[in-house]
Amino acid sequence: MPSPATARLLSRRFLPYFFTQALGAFNDNAFRFSVMFLITYEIGTAQDGNLDVLMNLAAGLFILPGLLFSPMAGHWADRLDQARLARLLKWTELGLMIVAALAFWWQSIWLLMLLVFLMGTQSAWFGPLKYAIVPRHLPAGMLMRANGWVTASTFSAILLGTLTGGLLAATGERATLIASLLVIGVAVGGLVASRFIPPAPAPGRAPDRAGPIRSWIATWRLLRRQPASLRLSMWLISWFWFVGAGYLTQFPRFAEDVLDLPADGATGLLALFALSIAAGGLLVGYLGGRRPPRAVAPFAALGVAVVALDWYVAASATSPLMWRIGLDIALTGLFAGLLVVPLYSHLQRASRPSQRARLIAALNVQNALAMVVSSLLAIVLFSLLGIELPTFFLLFGGTGLLVAIAVWRHWRGLMPARHRH
Repeated sequence: MPSPATARLLSRRFLPYFFTQALGAFNDNAFRFSVMFLITYEIGTAQDGNLDVLMNLAAGLFILPGLLFSPMAGHWADRLDQARLARLLKWTELGLMIVAALAFWWQSIWLLMLLVFLMGTQSAWFGPLKYAIVPRHLPAGMLMRANGWVTASTFSAILLGTLTGGLLAATGERATLIASLLVIGVAVGGLVASRFIPPAPAPGRAPDRAGPIRSWIATWRLLRRQPASLRLSMWLISWFWFVGAGYLTQFPRFAEDVLDLPADGATGLLALFALSIAAGGLLVGYLGGRRPPRAVAPFAALGVAVVALDWYVAASATSPLMWRIGLDIALTGLFAGLLVVPLYSHLQRASRPSQRARLIAALNVQNALAMVVSSLLAIVLFSLLGIELPTFFLLFGGTGLLVAIAVWRHWRGLMPARHRH
């Protein structure tokens, strides 16, 4: 018999939502990477077009809606029944995937690009729900474990979506048909799962500001009024995405230039990194209980920095040892998972139910901006300063030392004086 805690996670209070968001995360990545791989290996070879421009355009069009629409999405998620909103967004996803099947059949690059943008928009609207609805159905003591499941499914979806795109490229003429059936089938599965999510009526009434600009202004004003510890947790989550985006972007070059691996070597590094983050999230979810993030965050960030130093030393050697590099990548992912799950749990517990979705929307904007800054900084480091890849990982991971010191000083300052010694 499962334990009472596991029984809660397997009940209708969590499991339908879990499959809804997990299938959605997989479809986001499977569709996006399918478009990118099919443009590269199938459609792009039959039509004129700059592949580099198209690939970067696809990546940008998926991220852009998160910057534009997240505050408005958070506003409506605080005003509406979140379960009904989830079902509406799943119907939207199914409609988009049906049109995507036609775009694959017609081999229309620009229609596919429009659909990438629209899927990014759908994801931006679902984003505030992803963490705001969990505390509506589970007690505070279960949030760490539930968020561990969600984190594991998110990074597994990123991995599986990437692998799906690569596998489709190897199926030749059947690739577009398989891609169409896959994304429609997954959308149907997510829609069915969403039908079983228990009602989650709006806990309050958000201000009547629904437009994109007004929602932006209202969301950032709301963010400034939050306690310092909650805002710090949000910035730490954005730091996680800043480092993670930088690492993931450089894995292909690292696999080829430093490790001299074949073309699929980068996929192996990505798989190891993503699964390690998933393992770290599950581990802290099951062992952390209701422990506050200040008990974990400084040590997890410091762990990322220490591993980055060993990674630099190992990668700079004349003949890098694969087992040592693999261990460093796995430990980095593990520490990252240990970091981010308690922070999301703290955000859920510390935020007011009537404001939670808007705060998560603000966090999603921060995360998108952090990933953009990560890409721009990488361009500066490689193009203008000419650093080597091992140095890049040292610099990005080494910021964990500064983060650990800042977090420790901040939370130590919040402690009563009698507990500081």
